[in-house]
Amino acid sequence: MKKRIAPMLDLLTVVTYNAVVNFAVVVVATIAWIRSPRQKDMIYWVLAAWFMVLGAICTSMTEALPHNILAYLGGSIYVALTGFMRLGFKEFYGQPYRIGEAFVVSVFVCIGFGLAELTADPTSMRIMLIYVGSAANLALGAAVLWRGKPGEWLPSGRLASAIYAVYALANLMTAPLAILYPVQFIDRLPVSDWMAYTSMLLLIFNLLSFMMAMVLKLERSGEMQRRLAERDTLTGLLNRRVFLEQAAQLASRGATAIAVLDLDHFKRINDTYGHRAGDDALVQFSECLRKILPAQAIFGRLGGEEFGICLPGHDHASALGVIQALLSFLSTEEIRSGDNRFRLTFSCGVTVMDDPARSLDAWMADADSGLYAAKEEGRNRVVAHRGRPLPPEPGRGAPLAFA
Repeated sequence: MKKRIAPMLDLLTVVTYNAVVNFAVVVVATIAWIRSPRQKDMIYWVLAAWFMVLGAICTSMTEALPHNILAYLGGSIYVALTGFMRLGFKEFYGQPYRIGEAFVVSVFVCIGFGLAELTADPTSMRIMLIYVGSAANLALGAAVLWRGKPGEWLPSGRLASAIYAVYALANLMTAPLAILYPVQFIDRLPVSDWMAYTSMLLLIFNLLSFMMAMVLKLERSGEMQRRLAERDTLTGLLNRRVFLEQAAQLASRGATAIAVLDLDHFKRINDTYGHRAGDDALVQFSECLRKILPAQAIFGRLGGEEFGICLPGHDHASALGVIQALLSFLSTEEIRSGDNRFRLTFSCGVTVMDDPARSLDAWMADADSGLYAAKEEGRNRVVAHRGRPLPPEPGRGAPLAFA
């Protein structure tokens, strides 16, 4: 009688090992969630981690439960965990979703489990469906990661998408093995060389997937800290420090126009409509100007209602043209704050930094001189330093118009 050689990796041992490792992931994910209980993405990832452990426990209970119950229960849990991972990333990136999306693929897998009874080997068919269902959820998760969040770039986003895509491919390529090399049950214990090895491989991918979720969270946290250090919290524009740093760099490279502008009669808005209206005005004003400023322009908030603009490669004439276009565009835009409607104008001084030996403070003083001249001339205009003001266009009306 030929003696059967035991596999190098016992499947039940591998499943138990997976459960232990996954439990460690659960502990880490749960601690992270406790520290940020209001973040829904963490809730979904914690649920996915718990589903991993429950799925591993169900799979290892072959001596206590029938195979068909294990297939329905453990298989559905395994597929659902990948669905919750996907929801976590949708929440993380602010993409629309519904809770039921986590279970859509699981429902189809369960239907396949029932239809598997019509086949010659229903157990192998169910095992294959678990891998196919997981691959489907992982591929959808990779697509979520690839889309990301408009206007945001996280260095590890595309790497995470690639890992999920490879993870999905690994599940898909493993699926046919369930049909080609059916799992044997000896004394109610599963025996399969290929499943033992692939389970170890998929465990590594599973750990990587959770690791990438944490990496993305850390990267966004770092990005938010950087933005807080560089950006004005209300308008999202460069703050004074960063604007002046970039302006100094541009001044050293060649002719660059720099403009300092101030909203006209801004105190009247706060006194008439309240400080909330003043904040809305600053935000909407910033958005208006960003729409038509040249792509290479540097735009920052210097403080209060004062803003700065740098226009690389512009001389006095072209810089005046850009600022005049801003004045014209702003005159057509209505600022809204609750039920209130009003319009904004601004006064502006501009100069051209064309002498690298001169300090930025000196250039800013020239632009400020133009700003003061614009206010003295009646506001709602732009004045080049030591130049003549450009009057408002005909029909522009009063410096501040209230609707």
